[in-house]
Amino acid sequence: MNTQTIEFRVNIPSVDDFAERYPQYGTLARNDFHFLFELLMSPDAYIRARVATLDLDLPAVAGIAKLCYQAVQGQPGTEWNSLLKQFVGAVMCSLMMANGFEKTETKRAIPHHGFTKGEFYRPIE
Repeated sequence: MNTQTIEFRVNIPSVDDFAERYPQYGTLARNDFHFLFELLMSPDAYIRARVATLDLDLPAVAGIAKLCYQAVQGQPGTEWNSLLKQFVGAVMCSLMMANGFEKTETKRAIPHHGFTKGEFYRPIE
């Protein structure tokens, strides 16, 4: 067996970077949804979103939908609702754009019962 190593450089926006771009979610990223922000602003989440986007032709959120849903289910006092889903979309937008992707203004279905539609991204040429 041959073992190989792969390395990705991933730009991870800080809470302050995120709050500057999405001021309406800044307080949530610092407080109630901080656990989710930390989970999503990671190389693992980026790679999942990248695979969903480039290989599966799905919205970036599709790559992390199950992960998010499970994290929220394990968080006492946090309810799965529209605001939380919008927050997840904003976090993923920030992460994707920080790593050379742009919005296509196209919404596609997300194959997870916790979500409906999400933004589709493409690499900036």
